Amino acid sequence: MKFRLATPEDRNQVESLWAYCFEPREHPFFQWYFSKFYQPEHVLMGFCDGEMACLTHLNPYTLRLRGKDIPVSYIVGLATHPAARRGGIGGKLLQAALGEMKRRGHYINILMPSKAGFYQPYGYELYCHQWKETMPLEALRPLTDRSLHYGFVNSPDQWNYLAPVYDAYTRKLSGYAVRDEASWRSHIEAQLAEGNIAVAFDGTIPVGYAFYQLGEPTIVSGEFVYATAQGKKALLGYMYNHRSQGDTFQWNEGIHDQGYRFYPDGKQGHETMPFMAGRIVDVKGALEQLPYPSNVAGQLTFETADPLASWNTGIFTLTVANGKGTVEETPQATPAITIPIGTLALLVFGAVDIDTLCFYGKLKGRDTAVQLLQTFFPVEKCYINEWY
Repeated sequence: MKFRLATPEDRNQVESLWAYCFEPREHPFFQWYFSKFYQPEHVLMGFCDGEMACLTHLNPYTLRLRGKDIPVSYIVGLATHPAARRGGIGGKLLQAALGEMKRRGHYINILMPSKAGFYQPYGYELYCHQWKETMPLEALRPLTDRSLHYGFVNSPDQWNYLAPVYDAYTRKLSGYAVRDEASWRSHIEAQLAEGNIAVAFDGTIPVGYAFYQLGEPTIVSGEFVYATAQGKKALLGYMYNHRSQGDTFQWNEGIHDQGYRFYPDGKQGHETMPFMAGRIVDVKGALEQLPYPSNVAGQLTFETADPLASWNTGIFTLTVANGKGTVEETPQATPAITIPIGTLALLVFGAVDIDTLCFYGKLKGRDTAVQLLQTFFPVEKCYINEWY
């Protein structure tokens, strides 16, 4: 099987497979994606006997991990032609994608899995969940605030109404996408192609915004972000005002939010939604990019195995000092920790604490080494809400 990046001449093939597997060509998101967002140089195609068998989009993003901006690739639109399915093509495509991402210097990779069980054997683990809240519009009334006022975002030129709210919401979080003016404009264009954007203002200051869609009994918000508790109540009040246009409101919010404890009936409509998976593309590159606690120093030798990337299988020594890490391959050393590549991703993102990983057999090692590992990778509150 051969892989290569797409060229402008491949556009029809790329669009056709997307339309077959995801949204049809006439769908508003399809129209926006391929007219405004699509770049052929970020699409990796696979061919069998000269015929296209599969492809995936490697969209470049910047994540803020542990307070530092890290370049990553976000895999979307991974698709296999039906004639080529059930032949292990998906694994081969992921393997080729890892090689391409390594070449680009993107040593960490994210994707939103439709089925996490497909990706976990390949070294992907879920690093970010969200709450999915579903409440009757009438039930929102005690959660609302009528003291603020609202406005609409109708143009990407209004991106600066949203950016400060997002920045306030994510200030103490990790794993989220860094949005500059260009990415905000793209984000807003995509939403306006399918729905609406409302902003809650406290005086002249934006304190909350919601991306949402009308037309069905359940009004769905794909991005529901607030800088203050009052901003959140104002957004819920805004949705409450749609009782003539729907009967239920559904929104997602970061799993760090504890507001569900104060809902009138917390037993109903409150569930977790697995959202984003992460993976290490290159062990050395990833661990040397990360920041470490400035008050921690030490050296740890570990062994890992990667089912797709041979360069990640082996014994490595991580040395941490002055907030930085260096990694060397040390094949003759005796590892103090054995850690699968997927578990290493969970540590990098800070999604799970060491005790939990040990309890579930996701890593093994000497007690002193395990304790040192915890100081290298303290737990973080993870959040991300990019859909493509």
